[in-house]
Amino acid sequence: MNNLDFPTVTADEIRAIEARAHELRAEAMASFLRSLGRGIASLPGKLVALISRPRHA
Repeated sequence: MNNLDFPTVTADEIRAIEARAHELRAEAMASFLRSLGRGIASLPGKLVALISRPRHA
């Protein structure tokens, strides 16, 4: 059938891959928390704008 050759990976390469994955997860979490903070910070302004809009008949 299929003859697949998988590359051999050393323990150091695995550690490097895991370290990079950890960095990427940390960056993603930081980005998520920043956007969440921006969203929460903008809520009061949005609520004030919603309340202070003129009412049309």
